[in-house]
Amino acid sequence: MADIAVKVPALAKFYGPHTQSWKSGFSAFLARAWDAIRKWLNIVRDRRSLIGEILALQMAFALFLCASVIGFLWWTSGWVVDDNLRNWGQQWISELDDLGMPLYTSLDEERYLRIETFVNAFPEIAYVRYYSTDAEDLFTSYRNDTKVRAPRLSAAYLAELARVNTVPEDDAVLLEELIDGVRIVRVSKPIWIESLPHDGLLGFDPDDIQPGKPILVGFAEIGLDFRDYEGQLNRNIVTASLLGSIVLLILTLASSIVFRRALRPLAQLQEPLQKLASGSTDFKVKTTGHTEIVAIAEALNATVTALNERDKMLWQLANKDSLTGLSSRHRFSEILVEELENIAKHNRKTALLFVDLDQFKYINDTLGHAAGDRFLKQAAERLESGVRKEDTVSRFGGDEFTILIRDIGKEDLNSICEALVKDMRDHRFMEEGQAFSVPCSIGVTVFDSNANSAAELMAQADMACHEAKARGRNRFQFYKTSGKERKRMAADVGWSQQIQRALKEDFFVMQYQPIVCVRTGKTDHYEALLRLRADDGQLVPPTAFLPAANRFGLMQEVDEWVISNTLSTLAVFRKARSDLKFSLNISGTIFENENLNHCIERNLAVNNLPPDCIVLEITEQVAVQNVGSARKQIEGLSKLGCKFAIDDFGAGHSSYTYLKTLPADYIKIDGSFIRDLATDVVDETIVRSICQIAKATKKRTIAEHVGDARTFEMLLDLGVDFAQGFYVGKPTDNLVEPDLPISMQAARNRKKSAS
Repeated sequence: MADIAVKVPALAKFYGPHTQSWKSGFSAFLARAWDAIRKWLNIVRDRRSLIGEILALQMAFALFLCASVIGFLWWTSGWVVDDNLRNWGQQWISELDDLGMPLYTSLDEERYLRIETFVNAFPEIAYVRYYSTDAEDLFTSYRNDTKVRAPRLSAAYLAELARVNTVPEDDAVLLEELIDGVRIVRVSKPIWIESLPHDGLLGFDPDDIQPGKPILVGFAEIGLDFRDYEGQLNRNIVTASLLGSIVLLILTLASSIVFRRALRPLAQLQEPLQKLASGSTDFKVKTTGHTEIVAIAEALNATVTALNERDKMLWQLANKDSLTGLSSRHRFSEILVEELENIAKHNRKTALLFVDLDQFKYINDTLGHAAGDRFLKQAAERLESGVRKEDTVSRFGGDEFTILIRDIGKEDLNSICEALVKDMRDHRFMEEGQAFSVPCSIGVTVFDSNANSAAELMAQADMACHEAKARGRNRFQFYKTSGKERKRMAADVGWSQQIQRALKEDFFVMQYQPIVCVRTGKTDHYEALLRLRADDGQLVPPTAFLPAANRFGLMQEVDEWVISNTLSTLAVFRKARSDLKFSLNISGTIFENENLNHCIERNLAVNNLPPDCIVLEITEQVAVQNVGSARKQIEGLSKLGCKFAIDDFGAGHSSYTYLKTLPADYIKIDGSFIRDLATDVVDETIVRSICQIAKATKKRTIAEHVGDARTFEMLLDLGVDFAQGFYVGKPTDNLVEPDLPISMQAARNRKKSAS
C-alpha cells in the first residue's frame, strides 16, 4: 500500500517548517546568550575575582544545561507531535467510522447531532465529512469557531483510497494541505461492512453478500487543525524556560551568598597583600576561617616575618659597619646629604670631621689583624663617647672614621676636637701584656646652606686631615680655602665631572699590556689598563683621575664599568684564543661593597666566561689596610674560581705574613725593584727573596716595569715566572703578541743548558 506511506512524510512536511523555525530560533537564542556572556566577561575582565569567576562558570554551566534541555525539547517536539497526530488521527477516524454508520444504515434524527458534538469536543478537529461510494458529500460538520472550508476529496482519490484499503482494519491515510492560509491535515478512510440487514436503503441484497466479504458503503474524512496544540506546546516550553531561568537566578544569588561567605576570609587577605606589594611589612594576618585560608594566612605571616628579618639584616649590612657597629660609609653619605637639606631650613652650621688613626698599621703588622680589629672597636667606642648623642659617627673604611656634628659653634667644636685628639692619645690599648697608644689626625670642615655637595665636603675634610698629618699628626686641622687648596679642589671637582661624563658617555678606554711567561716566551695573559679620553683626544692615565674618583665616591662605578667592559671584550677575544686571561685592577672599594662580587659573577655569566679567565689585582697597601674584609671577599671570589694578584708588592709594608693569610695566586713585584735590577745588588737580593717566599707559599711572581733584555735575562735566573713592561710590550688598544727578542731566546737557552 504505497499511498499509506504518505502519512509520515505528510506530517513531517506539516510540522517540519515549524520545527525548523524553532531550531532557528533556538540557535539565535544561543547566539544572543553567548554574545551577552562574552560582553559581560569583557566588562569584568579587568576586575576579576574568584567569586565572580566561580559564579560565571556556574552560570555558564547552568545556562548550557538549561539551553541543552530546552533545545532537546524543541528538537524532539516535532517527533512528539508527529506521534500524537498519528495516534489521535487513527483514534478519531475510527470513532468517526462508528459515529457515521447511521448515515448509511438508518434515518436516526440524532445522528447529525452526535457527529457535531464530537467535532466541537476537540479543538484540534476543524471539520468532519462523510462521502457516499460515488464520492458524493453525505454530511459535513465544521467546528463552530473555525473558518476553514476544505474542498471535497476527488472521486479519483477516493477510488484509489478504496483500492488500497480493502479491509476495515486498514490504516487511515493522511494528506496535508494549505487551506485558506491554514495548514490542515486531512485524514481519510473508507467505511467497510461485512454484513448488513436488508432494508433496501443501500440498494443491495444482503442475500447476495458472501459471508466474510467486506462491502464499501462510503468514506469518512476528518480535518485536523493543530494550531491550538502547537501554541499550547510553545507556551508550555516558554513557561518552563522562564521558570528554569527564575530558578537559575535564585540558585545564582544563593550561590553568590554562600561563596562570598565562604571566601570572605580570602577576600580579607587582599589588604595585607596590597601592603606587602607596596613594601610594607608592619602587619599580621588573622588566621581564622577555613583550614585552607588558615594555611594561606600562616604562609603569608611566615613570608612577612622572613621579609622583616631579611630587611633587618640587609639594613644592617647596608647601614652598619660589621666590625664596629657604627654607621657605614654608604649610610653616612645619605645622612650627610640629608643634613645639607636640613641646614637650609634651620639656618645652622654643621661640622664634618675626617679622622685617621696614626700608625695603626704598626699594630696590624706586629700583633696581627685580629688585634687590629679589636683596637678598631675600642677606637669606635672612644669616638662615639666623645661626641653628643645627636651626632653621627661612622667608619669610613680601614682605620678612617667620619663624624657629623650638627648645630655647633666654633668654640664648642674646638673643644670637641681637642677632647677627641686627647682621648685617643691617652687611651692605652692592651694586647699580650703590652700597652699601645694610637693617636689620630682629624680634618675639619664647617659648612652651612651655601655648601655645594656632600662629595665636596668629604674632599675638604680629607684634605684637612692630610694637612694635619703633614704638620706632625696627633692634631686636628680646619679646612682653609687657600689659593693652592682651591686649585686642588677645583681640579678634583673637574676630574669628578669628567669621570661622571666618561661613565655616561663611554669616554673610558681599555688598553691591554702583554704579560709574558719568562720560561716559555708564551703570552696568554694581558693586563687591562684603564684610560680616560680627554677633550683633546689624549689618553689620561689613571693616576691623574682616580684619586679624585676615590674622594668623590665614584670608584665603585668605575670598578663596575671596568669589569663590565673588560669581560665583554674578553669574551670576544676568547673566540679566537680560548686560553686567554685578563688581569683587572680593582680598587679598595671591593672590600666595602659586597655588590662588586655580584657584579663580577653576573658579568661572567652574561658573557659565558669561566671565572679562572680573570685575575683581580689589588695593591699590597689596600690588602693590608683591609686584611680582615679582604680575606673574606677574596675567599668568596676564589671559591667561585677567580684568581687574585697582590700588586706593587714590596712598595708598601712588605709584610710577608699576609702572603700566608691572603689566598692570592700571583705576586706582582713592584717596579722599583726591577728598574735597576741589573745594577743594584740589593734589588737583586730582594727579588730573589720574594721569589723564594712566593714558591714556598705556592704563588707565582710577575715582574713589573721590565725595560731591557739584561733585566729579562736576570728574571729567568732569579726564578721569576712572568714579565711585564715596555721591553716585553706596551699597552695597546688591541691584543699584540710580542716578538721574542734574540736575547730572550738566548737567555732561555742558557737556562735550559744550566739545568
